[in-house]
Amino acid sequence: MSNLLKQLRDSQKYADLDKLEKDVYISIDRLTVLLDSQRSLRKIFKELKASLILHLSEFDIQENFSDDTFTLYKSIENDQINIIFFQLSQYGGFEVIRMDFNPNSLKEYHGESVWRQIITYARLNHLEIRLSRLDLAFDIFNRPDILLLQHIKGGVSHKVFYGRSGNIESKYWGASGSNIQVRLYDKNREIISHKRAEKLNLQEKPYWWRLEFQLRTKAINEETIAEIHNRLENFSFFTLENIPPENKAFAYIFLNAPEMLEQLFPYLKPHTIVVKKGRLRKHFKKYNISSFSNELQQHLREQTPRLNQELKNLIGEFIELKEKGNTK
Repeated sequence: MSNLLKQLRDSQKYADLDKLEKDVYISIDRLTVLLDSQRSLRKIFKELKASLILHLSEFDIQENFSDDTFTLYKSIENDQINIIFFQLSQYGGFEVIRMDFNPNSLKEYHGESVWRQIITYARLNHLEIRLSRLDLAFDIFNRPDILLLQHIKGGVSHKVFYGRSGNIESKYWGASGSNIQVRLYDKNREIISHKRAEKLNLQEKPYWWRLEFQLRTKAINEETIAEIHNRLENFSFFTLENIPPENKAFAYIFLNAPEMLEQLFPYLKPHTIVVKKGRLRKHFKKYNISSFSNELQQHLREQTPRLNQELKNLIGEFIELKEKGNTK
């Protein structure tokens, strides 16, 4: 792992960004699908597992200590790749069958036919199919300035995590239990930590960062794409260039560690801090000259039809992700 990290740092150090393609690719990175029924779900859960065991050829079932969970996986050389996690669990006070998976991994390891078998089983048994989580991932290549990305919407918590070297490894916006949480992380480092060196392409993609929107039940609807557009409008590369000298310290903390404002400016009343934050938001939006947010929104508009088709292929006519401003 340490050798791969050194290779990553070297590839970034000597990368000629003028010659590398700067691209953005959007994908559905995780889905949590719930199956519900008026019938006994425990019986259905056991039948589903038995059916998979009977018909599987390229995949295996890992039965966990609890009878209420099992994992569909694929063996590759000496490794075990988890494809779909199944759980008989409680949701909103009712029993449901929960299935978690990464559509990208499902496709990569040729698990689409198994997933179609599961959905067919659910429909034949008249099970209700619904989503409780959808992760939309923006893969951003060869933009090291992404580390400077900031978010200025009020009422959104902000956390930054650093590695042992002191470099930023991830940023989070929003509470973990909120309907929408956004995180930014170094995808190359994650690949290395998961021992998936074959996925690295350090010559062409030495910088690979992922901006991921984690959406929960109440945020998954026809307005999802419009809401992500609205969220993106609050992300940009904000500078202190037009901030008066006497306000620059406050503005810097506001952008980088807003939760520290009351501690670092104890002489300011809470109401005064709220007012100053509101003025700064207006200022940054007025003087923001970065086009990065617009660039991401344009990629989202262009790729929404493909995302819709992928979602339709996975769970059928469940929901249509509409482009911003499109109500038809």
